[in-house]
Amino acid sequence: MFHILFSADENYIKYTAVLITSIIHNTNTKLNFKDFCQKEGFQAPNNSSFSTYKNRDFNTLSKEEQQEGYVFHILSNAISKATQNKLKQLQNTLNSIYPCEILIHIMTDDAFASFPISGSAHSNYLTYYRLRLDSFLKSSVAKCLYLDSDMLCLCDLRELFAIDLKDNILAAINDPGTKKRKIKYKENGKNVIFNFDDNYFNAGFLLINTNSYRKHKIQEQCETLAKKCYYIKAADQDLLNATIPQDKLLKLPIAYNFSSISFCISICKDEKKHRLNCTRAEFMESYRNPKIIHYGEKPWKFLQSYVDSKGENINTFWWHYAKKTPSFSQELLESKNTIKEYLHFASLGFKVLELSSKLTGYFALKALIKTPQNDKNLNVEVPQELFGLCCILGETILYARKHKKGALSVLLKALKIKRNFESFNTQKFNQKI
Repeated sequence: MFHILFSADENYIKYTAVLITSIIHNTNTKLNFKDFCQKEGFQAPNNSSFSTYKNRDFNTLSKEEQQEGYVFHILSNAISKATQNKLKQLQNTLNSIYPCEILIHIMTDDAFASFPISGSAHSNYLTYYRLRLDSFLKSSVAKCLYLDSDMLCLCDLRELFAIDLKDNILAAINDPGTKKRKIKYKENGKNVIFNFDDNYFNAGFLLINTNSYRKHKIQEQCETLAKKCYYIKAADQDLLNATIPQDKLLKLPIAYNFSSISFCISICKDEKKHRLNCTRAEFMESYRNPKIIHYGEKPWKFLQSYVDSKGENINTFWWHYAKKTPSFSQELLESKNTIKEYLHFASLGFKVLELSSKLTGYFALKALIKTPQNDKNLNVEVPQELFGLCCILGETILYARKHKKGALSVLLKALKIKRNFESFNTQKFNQKI
């Protein structure tokens, strides 16, 4: 059996249901788990950012590990009876495609009272729940996969369960973007700053060797560090990065946790190592064949964001599976008609793109920052190939308004983003403004 964990409150269950549906629909029922174990694994090239790994010997696995079927564990602080019934219906329908079971684990915040409430844990302790594996997994479960609910699966996840983790604690994917993250804590009465480096991984995807996790007392280490912290931004993600030794971390290709903004960040940002966290060739391989998309611009808020290597809107993929999601599809599709705010981002960005090409752009940007009441007049049709770029540029205006930044900083940032977009764009780009 293949155990997969999710953290979700009542509001997020429907999005988790879409992810579960995508997992089932991408499971190739013509293949058995043994077929995945018999594959060679992954050979990382020289100087790669990824790790080389082999697959497990199927014949050495326990009967439980050999058995087909997913066990989906939903960790939550509360789920209504009506939603639980929907999950039961979801399970029964999907079970006719491939064996699966959905288990609900209701936990309380009491056990995490000493953990910091900040950053990604700003409203509740839900994100910390996954640290306590023994609260919801049997000791016989040797491996589990944690996925954030704002993901979409485009591959057969059994290929991950076939990976031989050896004595590594977990396998993960490097986090895209800048690595200026840090935590601050007190040790022996002194303030300590722990700065993360380029090895910082994203905890939205964690393939966990539960035996090694327990052996190294990762839960206890995280709890001890959490009690000392007085500054932390990414909650359990920061704690795990601070406690998992580098020699116990297996680095998988970024295709398994391909951040949606990576469809655009690679061509809107520079080529510095800390941006891609892998070589351009490695990035392009995952870019062309993403296995799990991690949505920053949520499809239930953005009907359109970035395009993939074939020029297709990646948010459309999510809605494709939302339509197929038993018990939740009607609710999701009804909400789709009300989604409009993303057009605001894109319209602002398209205006920035236009103004950054003009000599008088500085003064017009200054007016754009100072007069948010005029945004309603900016409704324009943005070309699909520019939509993601315009969303990013639109955020520069919203950021400037919030943090009282000037037009010059917006103009310089826009010119850099635009220049890199034109330089690194993987598709033919004919700018028409």
